[in-house]
Amino acid sequence: METPIGAPFKVKLRIEIAKLKEMTLKGKLEYIWDYYKPFIIALIAILALTAILLNTWLINPAPKTVLFVSWSSGFATQEQIDDLTHVLEKRLIEESENENVIVSQAIINDDDPAASMMIHQRTVAMVAAGAIDVFILDSALIEVYNTGGFIRPLESLLAEIKSINPAVYDKIVENVTYSLYEAEDGSTSERITGIGVGKSPLFTKLGFFEQELYFSVVITSSNSANILQTLLAFFD
Repeated sequence: METPIGAPFKVKLRIEIAKLKEMTLKGKLEYIWDYYKPFIIALIAILALTAILLNTWLINPAPKTVLFVSWSSGFATQEQIDDLTHVLEKRLIEESENENVIVSQAIINDDDPAASMMIHQRTVAMVAAGAIDVFILDSALIEVYNTGGFIRPLESLLAEIKSINPAVYDKIVENVTYSLYEAEDGSTSERITGIGVGKSPLFTKLGFFEQELYFSVVITSSNSANILQTLLAFFD
């Protein structure tokens, strides 16, 4: 019996059940698959998506990034990057927290302009999104990023460090670098835009070569507490 197209749902349901009663198990499975395949596929997709979301949100949520460092100059082995990440995680994260620190190498190489342009575009997008907290730069990139409005002056950060740990502050101020900074009102002045960390106690301990590397803070970051603790970790 064909199921009438315009029949009420209950009538259609009775007819479908009657059809299934007359079929073999194989016939029932084939009939259900042939006529209800789109609904079955949609149901499987919904169940799979629900399982993924439950796993992501409740069972195995992705760790929250408490600090993102974009390493854009100099050279470091992956082992050194991993060691630095581990030190910062110990400094910034309680053991019970599902959090992480990311130190990502994004080296701009003049020998590969296409790759460097891709890295630059990605960096611009991440800065706009507030995803990067700290840059590790050389002096040339500090000037480029300062001109582009990517980094912020560091006087207020250093003043806070001076109030917390004067001994560390004394070490830091010996390693500052200045750039001509343009304020929102159009005025310009020499401001601290980078802090040399290539010879810092932490970098020395981790076996980095004494490179010209500077710590700069991204203009869009709102992660002030962890940035402060990170700078203290470099010079403690």
